[in-house]
Amino acid sequence: MNIKNYSDKELLFQTKNLIKKEQQLLSVILAHLEEIERRKLYSDLGYKSLFDYCLKELHYSEQQAWRRINAMRLIRKLPELKNQVDDGSLSLSNINLVSSLFKDAKINSREKQLEIFQEIKNTTKQACEEKIFELKKNYGVLKPLAKTVIKKTSPHSSRVHVNFSSETLLKLEKIKNLTKEQDLDKIISLMADSFINQKVEVKREPTNVPIKNSRYIPRKVKEIVYKRANGECENCKSTHNLEYEHIIPFAMGGTNDVSNISLFCSNCNKRKAIKDFGLEKMDQYLNPKYFSRTEILRQSIRLNFKS
Repeated sequence: MNIKNYSDKELLFQTKNLIKKEQQLLSVILAHLEEIERRKLYSDLGYKSLFDYCLKELHYSEQQAWRRINAMRLIRKLPELKNQVDDGSLSLSNINLVSSLFKDAKINSREKQLEIFQEIKNTTKQACEEKIFELKKNYGVLKPLAKTVIKKTSPHSSRVHVNFSSETLLKLEKIKNLTKEQDLDKIISLMADSFINQKVEVKREPTNVPIKNSRYIPRKVKEIVYKRANGECENCKSTHNLEYEHIIPFAMGGTNDVSNISLFCSNCNKRKAIKDFGLEKMDQYLNPKYFSRTEILRQSIRLNFKS
């Protein structure tokens, strides 16, 4: 059946079922990898290791291969984790985040390892990252740089040693994970650009724009709506990528009155547009845009400043 013919309810139901099957399939794949490693079958095919086999025979990326092998070995040591993988309460990402803690902090006790996995059960990747960050601090395996020192290395660059607070380190780690960008100089430069541009845009925002026959939502209205919404999407409570939108669409005669303006995240706003105007009409506007790596980084940093 063509999924475009599914009703909204059917589409959501089928997707949920597929995700459940995907979670169970992951567990089966890990079990197969374990048995292949146990039998050393990759050797028959001329591969020097299971990792080599995953790269060249299964065509996983290096990261995909390592995450699965690492998770497989942890589950072999802690078979209690298998059920959590099956029911989706433990993700591949979180398994590997916890594994990095075990390695860095030299946590070898089986009981302690299970205890930590229990703490991150049913958590998002972001929540898990924050938990692991705190645990690494507690175990003393996060070492900030020494005192701030700036040393000129060339006419156009300097070497900087600086102390970061735990909170700042956590924010930088989040940006790195969001963007996959490891160049700290590039991250800080783009953060500065984004902050400066945002301040300039705020200063240039018009203050006296007629409400009548205009899509422009006055600043005063935005302030009232933002306060009413407590800085959250009024539908899903997200604090990211927030937008002001007309409850009765402007194209359908909606006004800029406070009672007709809501604060939605981008995704909820798009979903509302689909409901208001239909998927066929909105499809041309909602196709994903493909950005360069630099643009993705800019978008991510801009999002973090807004939140």
